[in-house]
Amino acid sequence: MVDLVHHGRCVAGARHRSDAGRRRARFQSTKAPATMTEMLLRASNIAIEIAGLELVSNVDLEVDRGHSLGIVGETGSGKSLTCRAFAGLLSPIGGRISSGSLWVGRQDATSPDTHAKAALYGRVVSLVPQNSLMALNPLMRIGTHLTETIKALDADSVVQLKARAIDLLQRVGLPDPERILRQYPHQLSGGMRQRVMIALAIAGRPELLIADEPTTALDVSVQKDILELLRRLTHEENMALILISHDLGVVAAATQSVAVMYAGMVVERGPTDTVLRQPRHPYTQALLKARPTIGHTGRLMGIPGAPASPDTWPSGCRFAPRCPHADNRCDAKVPTLETIGGGHVGACHRLHESLVLDLSKKDLLSS
Repeated sequence: MVDLVHHGRCVAGARHRSDAGRRRARFQSTKAPATMTEMLLRASNIAIEIAGLELVSNVDLEVDRGHSLGIVGETGSGKSLTCRAFAGLLSPIGGRISSGSLWVGRQDATSPDTHAKAALYGRVVSLVPQNSLMALNPLMRIGTHLTETIKALDADSVVQLKARAIDLLQRVGLPDPERILRQYPHQLSGGMRQRVMIALAIAGRPELLIADEPTTALDVSVQKDILELLRRLTHEENMALILISHDLGVVAAATQSVAVMYAGMVVERGPTDTVLRQPRHPYTQALLKARPTIGHTGRLMGIPGAPASPDTWPSGCRFAPRCPHADNRCDAKVPTLETIGGGHVGACHRLHESLVLDLSKKDLLSS
């Protein structure tokens, strides 16, 4: 509930100063670079730190309206922290963007203008956080969660709070919404709670929806339903979607492009189909090799070692200590993203030497 409360507090002060129409007009008047008119998000070389320790470095990502981007990586790779920055939720955990630029919609998200940010978060960009049971207040009914969020984000709907709450629950496919409004989070299944979280996230009619591990701890059939719901909502509303996951199958099924993160950096990025069929970075290749498939009977190929903690990251390539292809260049210098072709880029000194795995996206989806 921390994230939702933070969103509410951010926008509550702006609500009594102006109505929703004036807020939108002020937001749209902000000037962005001409090249960004069709983009909903552009992160350029951003770094994120907490308590003076850099946890994310040199991230470059772009998301257009109607586009879906997956971000994958091991636990601790920085994918969730990066998206907290996109959603304006670094302050509650003591984080900040220490360098680089971040544009969300037509707003500079690193600007100190708090009024402009209040019109941004929850309305232009919204986050579905991890762990729906922990994110919802156990002492509040579902109806209270929804009405409080609606009041904070959409002044035009205040006079019709219950009707708007019911409409949101219907849009996310929950039956008997009036009964659900009266229930507490623990009375709902995991899949139902996740749908409630999505309803809360779209209450402000955002243009960019960020879903952080939306299928974790759900059974396979419910996972499929949640992914289909996200696809339907983004299509109907012409929203962009950022999907964070450690599950390559989920990303393969639900996104058009993918960014692979390791130790706080993007190491490979490109069209999902291309990256998963022909991964060029050794880390992406290792992730795909480690994934179990139907009919596999031998021992899985794990990735040796463990990711280094941020205070002990190597001075060169951060994957080098675990990489079977590392050489002296990898220990001496951090590789930068290089173009492979067709929007496919990778950060590896041996990018054009590495074995290209011939992996089928169909196999990935069916396993």
